Amino acid sequence: MRYVARVPAASGNLGSGFDSAGLSLALYNEAVVDTEMRGVRIEGAGAEYLPADERNHCLRAMHELAARTGRSLPPFGLQLRNSIPIGRGLASSGAAVLSGLLLANALLEDPFSRDELIDLGTELEGHPDNVAAAMLGGAVVSVWDGVRVEAVRVGTPPEMCAVLWVPEVQLATRRARAALPEVVPMHDAVFNLSHAALFAAALATGEWERLRTGAQDRLHQPYRAPLVAGLYEIMAVALDAGALASWLSGAGPCVLALCLGDTSRVEEVVYEMGCRYAGSGSVLRLGIDLDGAKVEAG
Repeated sequence: MRYVARVPAASGNLGSGFDSAGLSLALYNEAVVDTEMRGVRIEGAGAEYLPADERNHCLRAMHELAARTGRSLPPFGLQLRNSIPIGRGLASSGAAVLSGLLLANALLEDPFSRDELIDLGTELEGHPDNVAAAMLGGAVVSVWDGVRVEAVRVGTPPEMCAVLWVPEVQLATRRARAALPEVVPMHDAVFNLSHAALFAAALATGEWERLRTGAQDRLHQPYRAPLVAGLYEIMAVALDAGALASWLSGAGPCVLALCLGDTSRVEEVVYEMGCRYAGSGSVLRLGIDLDGAKVEAG
């Protein structure tokens, strides 16, 4: 048996939707499981340092799903082809987890539904925004009660895309999480509730001019800004150049600018400002993935 899982990158939070909103991006990791092979091979991003044993996110997710069924996986080999940059706020770990869940589910003849895979992936990741978006595709708003995820996909036009500043340096999610306070002021909580609702409503209705306001955040970006060189400056020049909205992607340090139409000016100014503050990095222009994660016999 041979199966191939293809999982897109995702940008979490979408500014104001902390841990609850995500956007699937057209950049993919592929994972191949083959019962005629043995061992773990890793290509692409992280190949030189990602573990090829039980610490590997994909492998760990595979064994966790099997354990939930009370069954054993057949002997297999695993090949990981990683295109999603690691430690940049593009949900590389979430993609690895979903890949493992999809592959194990296929090997065991689909004991879990797609919704149940989102539940399990969220449990392993700790929050639903990236997992739900990568699984379903497009822009997704999700709620997790600790057991079940309720997720709603909000339509995005095919011409919408993301321009991303990708610095050379990584930012560990645990470090970005540690920067957050345990308690926030009530007025900041209300600010984010209203802005996240506006963002979702603007996406749903196509009122793109309201996305800029809807993405504004007071729950995580102000606390993480000291860890991300030039965060607000990059966001500002992207907006001035015509981006619809801009935010810190996930835990960072990538900065995303959401765009429609010609993005050349946004790419130019984001690169210039990013290099000014971070020293080196690159700009990616990615479409919005509308299909979500897939697994196929191969």
